[in-house]
Amino acid sequence: MSNARIDSLKDHMPEVFQNRDVLPDWNEHFDVIPIDNAESFGDQIFTSHTNDMPGGVLTSSNLEIDAAALLDSEDVFPDLPNVVGQIFSGTHAGAPTPFTDKTKTPSPDCLAFYLPFHYYYPDWWGIYLLFDGVVWLAKQIQIHSAGKIGGPFAIQAARLFLYRHESFHHKTECFATRLETSHRKALFKAGFERYYQSTLGTDDCLEEALANAYAYDEVLKKITAFPELEPALADYIKASPPGYRKGVDVSLDFHSTRNEFAEENQRICNPSLPPKSPDVWDFGTHMFDGITNIKSRVNYIIPRGSRLASRLRFKPLLPPNKLVKKLREMVGLELVRHGGNHDVYRSAAGKQTAIPRHPKDITTGTLRNILRELGIPGGLAEFQRS
Repeated sequence: MSNARIDSLKDHMPEVFQNRDVLPDWNEHFDVIPIDNAESFGDQIFTSHTNDMPGGVLTSSNLEIDAAALLDSEDVFPDLPNVVGQIFSGTHAGAPTPFTDKTKTPSPDCLAFYLPFHYYYPDWWGIYLLFDGVVWLAKQIQIHSAGKIGGPFAIQAARLFLYRHESFHHKTECFATRLETSHRKALFKAGFERYYQSTLGTDDCLEEALANAYAYDEVLKKITAFPELEPALADYIKASPPGYRKGVDVSLDFHSTRNEFAEENQRICNPSLPPKSPDVWDFGTHMFDGITNIKSRVNYIIPRGSRLASRLRFKPLLPPNKLVKKLREMVGLELVRHGGNHDVYRSAAGKQTAIPRHPKDITTGTLRNILRELGIPGGLAEFQRS
């Protein structure tokens, strides 16, 4: 199912969706940087970007380069923000969890979060990695590997682990969607959340155990050059809150545990159906496969004014909402109509342009096109100085 086909699902089954209102300027509190490839790993990632980083533009690649250099020094950023939980609080799996008790180990959902398409389509759904959280986990990987995993690789391992953890929540949502299309009922926002909340905070929380097991296994498959990574990640998982801490154990029998998880969700969502042995889900081999392009919906998020943001050499451009405000002052920009993932605006001089509607910064190429279409002279550099 492509992103466009979610529109079709909403047309056919609007009852399974529930739009969560998000303040349109929520991202003014953050820098949101798209991650080009959350699964990438290797030395070439750092060497291939050192000579061509565009000055003044913050990308996921040079962000990691900056942070890795800081990580190897004494200046680490252990303070994890909790303001995100105030904006996107929810009862679904993957919802951001504020990290309040600094005496305990934070769960992955304190360091990253997932916004389901059932609630946040089309604009905000996807995976968000708190960069402060990635840096924190990278430092733990370094510590538990006795310093044998360097800063660049620790950053990448932490990013991959958190991405894979949140992507399992996406896979669970896709499983729920398949059941919704066959049973014609809103199961994700009712049964799946009810089951998750009934087990959260206990070792019976199979979804978090499975998410950690999935992340653990996938990272170790991807990164084989550092044998120290396995015990380092295992130490973090075992120190995590109940449910999450079972990830290493569950990884030993992932398939059977996922079958049990599937049958329990089926039982909660459809109590009138006869129960079956969890092995029956062996016949649904692709039920947890992704049905949307989650890889294009992964971002770093950095609270503005944080210690990390203040240390970065490369600064972001503008998110769409701030760009619109600036252009209104400059050329009298007014909204013409809403599009699927962009809005069309017209200047006081009658020139028209389309501006994306998402929390990410406008790319330099898109910004240049907008300025050209609106007839704003001077180019990108002068616009940034104004």
